[in-house]
Amino acid sequence: MIELASVLTPKKIKLDDLLLDPNNPRFSALGEEINLIPELRFNEEKVQNNTFTKMKDSIFGVSELRDTIKTLGFLPMDRIVVRKWKGATEKYIVIEGNRRVSALKWLISLHETGKETFSQQQIDNFNHLECLLLDDTTAPEMAHLILPGLRHISGIKEWGPYQKAKVVVALRNSGMSPQETAQSLGLSVIEANRAYRCFMALEQMRNDEEYGPSAKPKMYSYFDEVLKKPVIKQWLGWNDSNDQFEKTEQLSEFYSWIVPSENNELPKLAEALRVRDLGKIIEDTDAMRTFRSPDGTLLHALAKYEAEHPEEWRPKVSAANSALKSLTPDKFRSMDDTELCAITDLKETIEQVLKDRVALLNIR
Repeated sequence: MIELASVLTPKKIKLDDLLLDPNNPRFSALGEEINLIPELRFNEEKVQNNTFTKMKDSIFGVSELRDTIKTLGFLPMDRIVVRKWKGATEKYIVIEGNRRVSALKWLISLHETGKETFSQQQIDNFNHLECLLLDDTTAPEMAHLILPGLRHISGIKEWGPYQKAKVVVALRNSGMSPQETAQSLGLSVIEANRAYRCFMALEQMRNDEEYGPSAKPKMYSYFDEVLKKPVIKQWLGWNDSNDQFEKTEQLSEFYSWIVPSENNELPKLAEALRVRDLGKIIEDTDAMRTFRSPDGTLLHALAKYEAEHPEEWRPKVSAANSALKSLTPDKFRSMDDTELCAITDLKETIEQVLKDRVALLNIR
């Protein structure tokens, strides 16, 4: 493991001297592609204001954090990590803690505009922060990704799957092995490798001449489902050696199923979880013909498939029910991620089946 403690030094820094990171990986969650801003422009007022505005988006939960700090004060139990800005003045770029710094800047702004009134003691608490300064002249390469990654990939306020994968890819591209990447971020090698492959699959879509403009971070989940479903993975011709799908005709068809139409109608696969249902019919000619028809839906295709392939399902449901009831508290405490995922998948499948039943009854 990389030694980071030796290159982190405690330092008290004023809030005004902290620069939010305009290239924060979080911003991919807003559905936009990050156009990297040169570091020497980080100090510009409009760059910082734009970054602050993005951080206040509800998706990041900064308003909740702001209200917590307003009530309890800023508790320096978990220090903000910074590095020196490469510009002319003595400023610091926030590596880890952009949410907390945004919340503090928000509180100060509310005070200055008269919307909130804080005591001098509170203002001092918001403005004078105990930080950890990263010496990036001697720090290990990619430390600026590993430090926040440890918190947001395996820690408190998780990044979305796309943001996690982006860090995994960056570390792998820096020369780290899959094992080193996983260890640096507190992930298993299996999790890190799956994130890498999903990211590469989405990048392949981004590079597609026809569907590239529609490739958004939110579509990452579709490829996560594809790569977990061997029959779909094989149908699309996934190649582990070059992390690409090789059956281009099927791939283009799959893209058409996950992208809204020109009239902005919902795609045939409106949710990533629907890839699991697609796996049930992908090898059945008649069901796929129904699905591919202009008015065909996955619901209709599944109904056709199940009518032609009757299966006594109740014993299996009963067996699953019995298996869950037999689990002891000790077993729950010792479950690994794979076992928990199996239970979560079952829960999601049951919820989807019940939703489908309601939808079919409404059609009639």
